[in-house]
Amino acid sequence: MAKHLRDGRGSKGMTYNDLASRAGDYSATTLQRAASGERLPRREVARAYAHACGLDIDHVDRLWEAAYREKQRSARGEPLPMGLPPHLVHSLADLSTALVALHATHGAPTIRLMHKRARQHAAECTALSTSTLQRILRRRAVPTSKGGLHAFLIGCEVPLQQRYLWEQAAARARRNRGAAAARAHQAMANLEAQFAEDATRRLTPDRATHLLRAAGFHPAEPYRGFTAPWTVRCVACQGVQRIRLSDTAQGQRRCPVCPSRKADTTPSDQRD
Repeated sequence: MAKHLRDGRGSKGMTYNDLASRAGDYSATTLQRAASGERLPRREVARAYAHACGLDIDHVDRLWEAAYREKQRSARGEPLPMGLPPHLVHSLADLSTALVALHATHGAPTIRLMHKRARQHAAECTALSTSTLQRILRRRAVPTSKGGLHAFLIGCEVPLQQRYLWEQAAARARRNRGAAAARAHQAMANLEAQFAEDATRRLTPDRATHLLRAAGFHPAEPYRGFTAPWTVRCVACQGVQRIRLSDTAQGQRRCPVCPSRKADTTPSDQRD
């Protein structure tokens, strides 16, 4: 903020005495101290300075709020979140982390202020609800549309050119997620085929039940699919739980109530 104030005065060729004559009750020394950057001035002083040299008072107000929040964060000993530039975002997890850090480094505007900014650019974005913004800032979600992403970025006052870089980053993250999901689906299909008895490469309910019992469980409901949740009962403790046969087939699922059980949960008759 201090640099913005200094640049504003310099662009008008005004001295601090000139500013003081237009700033009302504030002296040249007070105004000079406000622009020094040594400490955060009172909001009223920053506004008077902006008015005296013709700066946008609303913009200076936002800069002051961002500086105040950063001062509070520093006083609490909270480090500034480390984020990724948009060209290094490759997954939705990357995108989530990067957006939270972007919000922090742009002054951590309140949700109310982000809504206000987005409304001022309604033609460029799709407003996000308060609950959606809260989930994004808690790293529980990312914007699901281009318009929603732009609303978040506008709320953080990200310039237009940079917003397009973030748009590309979000599209790349979603493409990569789709490719990863396709690879995972194919891997599960290949794994299921290893246990299948015929050319269909799919497990029959009888074959699935046989594999489940070999892993130490009895079915408590009909079989619905290799990767679908399946309600089962542990043979040893009779505890009911939900598993996926795909996890059991990989030896990744044991009864949590029977940790000492020595039985191998990988089906013993796995086929080559």
